[in-house]
Amino acid sequence: MDQRRTLLVLRHAQTEETRPGSRDSERRLTPDGERHALEVGDYLRSQGITIDAVLCSSAARARQTLDLLKLGDQLAPDRVEIADRFYNAGADTLINAVRELPDDCRVALLIGHAPGVPSLVHEMTDPAISPPEAVRAIESRFPAAALAQLEFDGDWSGLDSGSLVSVRMPGSASR
Repeated sequence: MDQRRTLLVLRHAQTEETRPGSRDSERRLTPDGERHALEVGDYLRSQGITIDAVLCSSAARARQTLDLLKLGDQLAPDRVEIADRFYNAGADTLINAVRELPDDCRVALLIGHAPGVPSLVHEMTDPAISPPEAVRAIESRFPAAALAQLEFDGDWSGLDSGSLVSVRMPGSASR
């Protein structure tokens, strides 16, 4: 049974520079990054979006972004996957992970990094059916804490650029 699916794709919020002697995966959010993550969470809550599954990079900045969204009751806690496979993953790896989502999942949130996250959104966007301002934001830049909302009809396993219905870039993309 085909139904509308929504994939929320979020690039982690702004991070500090890598400190000498530390690993990239340990980088934390800046105060501005924390504020932007909270704003994305405010947006998701204001839309009343219930998230059925989360795919999140294991990097500290991605986990911190997820925590600051403060989704509470809007999130199914038993379907949160925080994994190394999403850390700096390419678009193909991310798309394949989304294709593995269960059929009863209607809304999924993916939190990752550039260049994989912007590349995934760019690959999935059809300029002919998406709002021009979203297409411009995707093509020009995909800043930290940018959120893309991709909608399509069908099962996750069939996700490809041809199945995409629309993409929206809420206010977070204006940074």
